[in-house]
Amino acid sequence: MKRIVRVLALTAVLVALLAVAAGAADFTHCADALKELGLFQGSDQGYDLDRAPTRAEAAAMLVRLLGKEAEAKASTAYTAPFTDVADWAKPYVQYLYDNGLTNGKTATAFGYADRCTAQQYAVFLLRALGYSDAAGGDFTYAAALDFAREKGVVDVLNCNAANFLRDDVAAMSYTALSVAPKSGEADLLTKLVSEGAVQDAKGYDKLFAGLRSFAAAQSAGDAGASAAKLDIEMDMKLANVDYLSGKIAMDLAAVLDEKDPDQSKMAMDMDIDMAFTELAAQSMGLSAADAKLQAALQCYYTDGALYLNMDGVKVRTPLSLAAVMPAGAVTAASAGPVSAVSSLEHTAAGGVDRYTITYAAHAMDRVVETAGAQAGAAGYSMGYDAMTVEMALRGGQLQSAKVDLAMHAAVEGMAMHMTARVDLSGVKTGSAVQVRLPADLSSYQNSAGGSYGVIGGADGPTSIFTTAG
Repeated sequence: MKRIVRVLALTAVLVALLAVAAGAADFTHCADALKELGLFQGSDQGYDLDRAPTRAEAAAMLVRLLGKEAEAKASTAYTAPFTDVADWAKPYVQYLYDNGLTNGKTATAFGYADRCTAQQYAVFLLRALGYSDAAGGDFTYAAALDFAREKGVVDVLNCNAANFLRDDVAAMSYTALSVAPKSGEADLLTKLVSEGAVQDAKGYDKLFAGLRSFAAAQSAGDAGASAAKLDIEMDMKLANVDYLSGKIAMDLAAVLDEKDPDQSKMAMDMDIDMAFTELAAQSMGLSAADAKLQAALQCYYTDGALYLNMDGVKVRTPLSLAAVMPAGAVTAASAGPVSAVSSLEHTAAGGVDRYTITYAAHAMDRVVETAGAQAGAAGYSMGYDAMTVEMALRGGQLQSAKVDLAMHAAVEGMAMHMTARVDLSGVKTGSAVQVRLPADLSSYQNSAGGSYGVIGGADGPTSIFTTAG
């Protein structure tokens, strides 16, 4: 039973840590915003976010983001050479053809019902922002995704190129509204409002301005190196019954490598004090002593591997940060991807900027799912129910932060719900940060089967995702 205690406790710890570091595979809130602005329409099946977009749907979205839908629909003549276009899409295809924005797939076929790829849609959004992929233009078709990342249209969350869905279309389109077009306006939404293509910004212009303010406030800071103290309080329910609660005190230091995240270095020193509720302990036949866990856990990251030391049990697990935090995520982190933020409040007093950022439910699920899949964590799932972050910055440097979150998870068939509050203080950045790694990392044993975060006990090594006693 002691092993079960360790398994659940450490699982809760890592869930909380991932929650702070990671941030939606479901971008319904982005589709809602686009519809509210008159830029997105669903079908008789709703938004249909879980299917691939067609080239016709992408064409319609491009015309709307160009602010030309009314002009396109005012034309009744269809003279484009493409014979495979449905009546509803003809005004959009005609407008794009007349303005040299599409050539179709062949001389007579637009590819109306063909799947639109992430690369094709990135091209459309860049054109909506005023950039050209014509000869001698701003970017080439082959490098469209890279150019879109550079301009902030594509980020760590909003584009799954391998399985591009209408979900991604909603997220990328919403993100594009927050990006400054080539013509120089504050953002594309402001341009569309000024041109009358969008009648009311519905407050999204203020949200985008708040995100820019946050980015400006922290631009002087050093995002690549940081150290802080974290105090975490958490409560867990199993099948809606109070099950486990605890506190964690942590010292954290990290130096993140922007160009090669796998070369980042991190050290965490944690004191864990957790306990099962009396009812949970009784249901498992645990004594009062066994129902409590007080442990020291050291966690290190270097050279593409995670090292865990819990009560002298030392385990190494390969873990690529590059896979879950692609290049660009470190310096672009700020408040998080635009598509993940649902609201932002900003106040300034005494030289301190304070931000309260509320994230859309499930806003970071895609990152966590990627980490779990990479680690080979069978039977593991995790999702976010709510997340709010309060941050105070002075002169671009983070001074303190508070994170409130609610999550659900399933580990080997066990449904769990967890709430946690993280208080961050004593922040240091830049050259003041030192990551101290132990000299005996070569003595850490490789985890069995590549499982994420394997720990051991008196009765042998056990994955944190394994609960058999």
